[in-house]
Amino acid sequence: MKHKLYILTAAVLWSTIGLATVLGGDPGLVALVRAFGAGAVALIFFRSKSFSSMLAGLFLGILFTLYSLSATVLGVGVTAFLLYTAPLWATIASITYGERPGRVEGLSLVLIGVALILMALETGRGPNGLAGFATGLATGISYGFYISVARYYSRRNSSLNVSLGALPYAAVITAFFATFFLHRRESVNTYYSSVVAGLYLAIFATVLPYFLVSKGLEEVKASTASLIGSLEPVLAAVWGAIFLQQIPTVTLALAYMLILCASILQIIPTNR
Repeated sequence: MKHKLYILTAAVLWSTIGLATVLGGDPGLVALVRAFGAGAVALIFFRSKSFSSMLAGLFLGILFTLYSLSATVLGVGVTAFLLYTAPLWATIASITYGERPGRVEGLSLVLIGVALILMALETGRGPNGLAGFATGLATGISYGFYISVARYYSRRNSSLNVSLGALPYAAVITAFFATFFLHRRESVNTYYSSVVAGLYLAIFATVLPYFLVSKGLEEVKASTASLIGSLEPVLAAVWGAIFLQQIPTVTLALAYMLILCASILQIIPTNR
């Protein structure tokens, strides 16, 4: 139970990422400050030159950049729920590590697949089309692969390598990708708000939650861990509706419900 609480706490903190990014104003700058701020803090407490840190940092760097971009383009709630398609990709990646999904997990992944189809149809009608959907989906893929890598190495007593140790490498990857999305002519106010948002995300949505989730992954299965934090997308959608007036359509709401049902299917068997 303690390890599940670690993951849930991280999920609550992560639910604020999209809102902070949108309020910051410049997704590229927010992602950049977040990555470098988190990397700098991580270096104070832990340093790693291991392959596991580099691999985890690769997926984190991609995630940091694409999540900020997707939250701005698609919306906070949509991006958060697309992120939680990660179990599909985590399960695929985990098969290479010897893990096999059970029947309940298989059913939950089918529900996620249906939800993806609905979300693609709905977001494809918007101004950003399928390109926007692909960006959001890529966040789920990168997160799923990170979860799988973290799970594999955490079980081999390398949880710090794939959490704090990975953050400096994630900063390098983010620096490469985020520069393509930086707004060159933003106002001074937008510049400062983006820096503040990035610093907030660096501490409260990166260093702390990634450490918590790495500890939780020592006892929680990869595909289950990525679903047990289902509070994250729910809260993210709530923040989007309250603060940004991003109200989901009926189709999107149905897709959200399917993903939540998949989460419940994962959680219930672990409590028996």
